[in-house]
Amino acid sequence: MGSGRGNGEGAMSRGYDRADSPGSGAAFFTGLLAGAVIGGSLGLLFAPRKGSELREQVADSAASVGKAVSKTVDELADRGREVYARARDVVSRTGDEIDRVAADVTKKLDKSLTVAADTAATKSRRVESYVGDRT
Repeated sequence: MGSGRGNGEGAMSRGYDRADSPGSGAAFFTGLLAGAVIGGSLGLLFAPRKGSELREQVADSAASVGKAVSKTVDELADRGREVYARARDVVSRTGDEIDRVAADVTKKLDKSLTVAADTAATKSRRVESYVGDRT
């Protein structure tokens, strides 16, 4: 019959393809950060320490997590600004190119229309002359 592979295998491999998307890196690091916070908190709670030492350690850990999150947010914001600036430049250059092409087309069209009008006027005079000679 078959190799024993059903439609489920294709569905499973498509799920893995989504992990290669550009946004999956941010999701991975968010999960990593959440896991570190949860694991660190549980470790602190079950560690045999005095209350004051535990509170100090929790405060230090919270401060370092806050700094890490702030740094990550700053890096993402900087990257967003860079992408925005590049996109703005591309749009600007594209607009300039469209303006240039439109001006070229307009100039060529004007020239073609002038030539067509001149040709029509010349032909019209010839027809009038030919008709005038025949009458």
